[in-house]
Amino acid sequence: MDFMPKHSDNTVVEDGFEVIGVNPIPKNERNMSPWKFFIFWAMVSGAALVPIAGKELYNMGLIYAIIAIVIALLIGLIPAGLISDMGRQIPVPSLVVARKTYGYMTSGAYSLIFTFLNLGYFGLNDSVGAVILSSLTHSPILYWYIIMGAIQILLVLLGAKWLEYFFRYTAPLLVISFGILTYFLFTTYTINVSNLLNPIGKYTWGGALDFLLGFSILAWTYKISTQSRFGRPFSGKENKKTRAGYFVASPLGIMLPVLLMGIVGFFGNSLNPGSGWNIAVLSFPGVSGIDRIIIIIAAILLALSLIHPNAMNLYPATADLLTSIQPLFGKSVHEKWAQPVATLLLGIGGIILAIEGILARISGFIDILEAIIFPFTFILIFDWFKNLRHTTRIGDYYKIPRNIKNNIKFGALIPAFIGTVIAIFGIGPYDYIFAYFPKALFGSFIGLLLYIVIYYIRPERVQLSEKQNDYDRFNMEAEDSQ
Repeated sequence: MDFMPKHSDNTVVEDGFEVIGVNPIPKNERNMSPWKFFIFWAMVSGAALVPIAGKELYNMGLIYAIIAIVIALLIGLIPAGLISDMGRQIPVPSLVVARKTYGYMTSGAYSLIFTFLNLGYFGLNDSVGAVILSSLTHSPILYWYIIMGAIQILLVLLGAKWLEYFFRYTAPLLVISFGILTYFLFTTYTINVSNLLNPIGKYTWGGALDFLLGFSILAWTYKISTQSRFGRPFSGKENKKTRAGYFVASPLGIMLPVLLMGIVGFFGNSLNPGSGWNIAVLSFPGVSGIDRIIIIIAAILLALSLIHPNAMNLYPATADLLTSIQPLFGKSVHEKWAQPVATLLLGIGGIILAIEGILARISGFIDILEAIIFPFTFILIFDWFKNLRHTTRIGDYYKIPRNIKNNIKFGALIPAFIGTVIAIFGIGPYDYIFAYFPKALFGSFIGLLLYIVIYYIRPERVQLSEKQNDYDRFNMEAEDSQ
C-alpha cells in the first residue's frame, strides 16, 4: 500500500491549524534560512529549565563546566548537522526515514516510545514554569500547570510556521528578561567567582557529558529534521557558506543557551545549593519599588519562555505518534485532522506528567532518554548518509511492506538494542571507563560499529556505483508530483 499523497493535495494548514502530519512539506513552504534555524533552536533550547545545567555541573567548577559544554557541542555537532541536512534533502521527519533503516513496524514502535519521551520533557518544562508562576503570584500551582500547558498546545496546533514566528519575535523578550535577572543576581548578591572556578566536589567527566548530551544536543538531534524540512531544499548548487550555515545553525542554536544560561545557573546554585539555579524564584533581598516590579515581570517572561522548548517537545511527539499510526488512516491521513487531535491529547498527557511530579525524576528520565535515542540516531544517520539518500525516493517511505523482512530489520534493530543495553547497564567490571567517557555515547558507538559490520557483509547491500544522484532524484520527484 502506498500512502504517499500527491503534492497538490498535500495541505499544510486547514482552518488555521496545521494538518500536514508526517507527509512531505511542499516546496512552496520550504523557505526557512540558516538564521531562522539558529533562532528557532536557540529559543527551543533557551528556557527557564536550562540553568539547571549549572546545578548538575556545579561540582566540576566553572572552568571545567564550560569545557564540558564545549565538548558536548563538538560531540553533537556532526550528528545534528547531518540530521538538519536530511530534513532539507527529504522533507519528512526522521522517524519516517527510519522506516527504511529499521523497518516500517519497528520505526512505528520507536515512534511510540519517543512520543512518551517527548511528553516527559513536556512535563519537565511545564513543571518549572508552573513553579515560577505559582511562586510569583502566590496561587495554586495546579492552575499554572494547566494554563502553561494550554498555551503550548494552542501554539503547536497552529504549526511550525507560527511556531517559528513566535520564537523569532519573542526572542528579544527572553534575552532581555534573563539579562535583567542576571544583572540583579550579581548586583544583589556577593558572589566570590574565584572560589568557584576550580572543582568544588566529586564529579566525573563521563557523568557530566552524559547529562549534557541527554539534556541538550543529542536529545534534540533526531527532532531537528522535523523543523529543518521547512528549510530551503538541499541543493548541490548552493554555495559552501550557505550549506555550512544550515549545517551548524541548529547545533549552535541548541548549545549557546546551555552555555550562557548554565553559567548563570551555576552562580545561582552557589547561593542556594539545589534550588538556586532557578534564578526566577530567588528572593533578591533588599530590592524594592520599581526594581522589584521589573524583577517580577522578567521572571514571568522567563517562565513563559518555557513555551519554546515545550512546543518542540509536543510538536515532534505529535509527529512521532502519527508516524506510528499513519497506516490506520489510509491515504486520507492528512485530511482526517489526526494532527490536531493527537496534539490535543498528547498535550493533556504532558500536563498530567507535570502534575505527577516528573521534575523530581529528571536524572533518571534523562538516563532512559539518551540510552534509547542515541543508538537509534547514530545508526539512522549512518544509513542515511551512506545509503538512503542515494537510493530512495520520498514515496518509498510511505509504502507499507508486505513481508516481515522490511517491517522489522534485525540488522539495525539488534545493534540498536545492544547499544541501549550497554547505555543502561554498562559493561560490568569495565565500568570504570565511564568516569571519563559518557556511557550512553559508548553504547551508541558499539551499536553503530555492529551495524556497520552488518551493513558491509549483508548480501543485498546496494552498490554506490548503481545509485542515482540524490539531488536529481528529489528534484525530479518534486517536479513529477506537482
